[in-house]
Amino acid sequence: MIPMKGNALRNARAILLHLPWLVLLAWFSSVAWFLCDDAFISFRYVRNLLDGHGLVFNPGEHVEGYSNFLWVLELAAIWRLSGVAPEHAAPWLSVAFTAGTIAAMMWWVARLPSLLHRALVGWMALGLVCASATFAVWTSAGGLETRQFTFFVVLAVVCLSLYRDSRGGLLAASLSLAAAALTRPEGPLLAALCFGWFVVQRMADTGARNPDWRRLICLATPFVFLIGAHFLWRYAYYGEWLPNTYYAKHIRPWYESGFRYLWAAALETGLYLLIPLAAIAMRNRWRASRDGMGALVLLLVGVHMAYVMRIGGDHFEYRPLDFYWPLLAVPASMGIVCLGARLADHRRLRRLPPRYRHVRTCAIALFVPVLFYASAIQSTLLFKGAAISEYILKLHIELDDDNAGWLLAAPGMPMLVAISNDLRRQLARQSVASPFTEHRAHANSKLRTWKPYENKEDGVIPEDALMAGGALGIRFYHLPDLKVVDLHGLTDATVARNPVSTPNHKRAIAHDRWPPPGYLEERGVNFIIHPPATSELQALGRAEYALQVGPLLWMPFDSPDRQWVLDRFAGRDLRVLSFDDVRFIGRFEDGLDGWLLEGEAITNQGQHERYRGQQPISGNAGRGFLTSFHPDKGDQTTGRALSPMFTAESGHLVFLIAGGGGGGVGLRLLADGDEAAIWRGENTERFSRVIHPLREVAGQRLQLELFDDETGGWGHIMLDHVMLARQLQSEKP
Repeated sequence: MIPMKGNALRNARAILLHLPWLVLLAWFSSVAWFLCDDAFISFRYVRNLLDGHGLVFNPGEHVEGYSNFLWVLELAAIWRLSGVAPEHAAPWLSVAFTAGTIAAMMWWVARLPSLLHRALVGWMALGLVCASATFAVWTSAGGLETRQFTFFVVLAVVCLSLYRDSRGGLLAASLSLAAAALTRPEGPLLAALCFGWFVVQRMADTGARNPDWRRLICLATPFVFLIGAHFLWRYAYYGEWLPNTYYAKHIRPWYESGFRYLWAAALETGLYLLIPLAAIAMRNRWRASRDGMGALVLLLVGVHMAYVMRIGGDHFEYRPLDFYWPLLAVPASMGIVCLGARLADHRRLRRLPPRYRHVRTCAIALFVPVLFYASAIQSTLLFKGAAISEYILKLHIELDDDNAGWLLAAPGMPMLVAISNDLRRQLARQSVASPFTEHRAHANSKLRTWKPYENKEDGVIPEDALMAGGALGIRFYHLPDLKVVDLHGLTDATVARNPVSTPNHKRAIAHDRWPPPGYLEERGVNFIIHPPATSELQALGRAEYALQVGPLLWMPFDSPDRQWVLDRFAGRDLRVLSFDDVRFIGRFEDGLDGWLLEGEAITNQGQHERYRGQQPISGNAGRGFLTSFHPDKGDQTTGRALSPMFTAESGHLVFLIAGGGGGGVGLRLLADGDEAAIWRGENTERFSRVIHPLREVAGQRLQLELFDDETGGWGHIMLDHVMLARQLQSEKP
């Protein structure tokens, strides 16, 4: 009985030592919990699959606008079997894969042969992973497949490291690599590296000069069969060997952006420490037992970094690198122990009492600063970002003495933070490495806006209604019966192959593609739906047409084809807004209508050819309108336009506005020279109507100021059809 009590005591001590790390990860993960708009693209594929339309975004259009085949099938199975929708199931499925990743990593430590100070290595490895704010961010994965991919890669490495001599271990590794390849597009690359490493390692294990072909075939065959079958199915179903997302996102190599992305990740997550420590462990194990475990980890990380550098990084904050942390944590901890052993044996420490020069003591003394410098910057950014609830496009959080003074007090941190700030500032300009906070706020805003359409009546939207839009996820997941042309090409094969001439320094990663001239007209785009409203007047304040589609639920929409609207909605109580006693402040069809210009940004679109590099524009009332998107310089110019003075005793100010939503652009209403109201765009080239009551400024001298002080992305504003209407009323068209 005594040995059992001893084992129980040791197990309890181990749990108590490891539990704080898991609590830390749970805390970080709760702070970073989020869903992102992109995940809902896959969710719509899931919905269409279960509704009998197949794996399509638009029924009848076979385009592979996802790159996570296995993830989509899993979410579909969960929804079908349990009734849990993807937006609820996906984050918790990622949590399950997080638990599996940590379990695989700890099993690796527990079973790795000839590992000195095993318990200490496991404790430090768990600490490095759980203290990583980046690892915590992807615990919920934003609803994406990120952590599932990490789990299968880690599991494959563990199987190859521990069980490469058994057929069962090789089968498990092969199936894990196949699952990874069905989850993320870079899976086949990592599988090829694993196969190559296995050949070299087997030759070292057996002392043979030729590869062990039988075991290599045993490892490769299940992978080749499954992935080959998937490629054949893809070609038969979609008519392409590669997913459409490859064509939509791959423009050309973008090494400068990829370098900034990786350099920022290295500074903020401690890769500059973890990789050298893993190299030390690799060297020691190879010398001691010809074990290339560390070499496999460094091979996967190194080649994958080259791949990430070539594609320019990622729109999301370090998402492709997620599998690095659990893979590097174990060899990095082994490297710390190696350095601790050397430090304990240093001649200057031999005069100290043995307890002060024990390997464990020295290793922990090295581990503490490694942990701090590997996690402090990202942890600080995590909490600073989590405090931001509003959506800010191209969000950049600057760390300085005011918000991170304690961090900058550490030796060397001022230099690291300064470099990190500069890198993230550059990345933000091109939507690279966007922080989770930006995606969370954007998704939360869209969920609040568009989710009410889940309660609309069935069959309201005509079968031949077709809309064009970007940011496809949340909006069209809640409008599953509306067909969409993706302006960025993820779910549209033609847009995905439209050439991009934008130079790299002006690109926005993964958002470079736009429809070719005339394509939207050729497809017959005829419908623009707006966020739902709770009243008729509110709906008509957003669009030309309004239709009640449920209790306290109105659908505002526009269409360029009035006859199509009358035909498709015949028999329904369709409403339009009419204006009495209208006085125009600016129509802009024959010039500037008396508006005065300052600077060089503002022009009249009707007096120029199509502006170079601008996205398709919709919703304007006629060809002419004011725009601060310069015909040649785009968003780089600044300026303003001032309307003629006017007065209004009552009524409403009505206008159409589009363009950027940042603080540097907008339209001001000035009353006796003071700002009375301000409006901005929604980072879209689609005009929206604004109706503003003037009773609070009745009788004052009024003037409108269209301003553009922004030179970055979405640094432009557009205005059309400005008028004063004494009375508003709805009527049937």
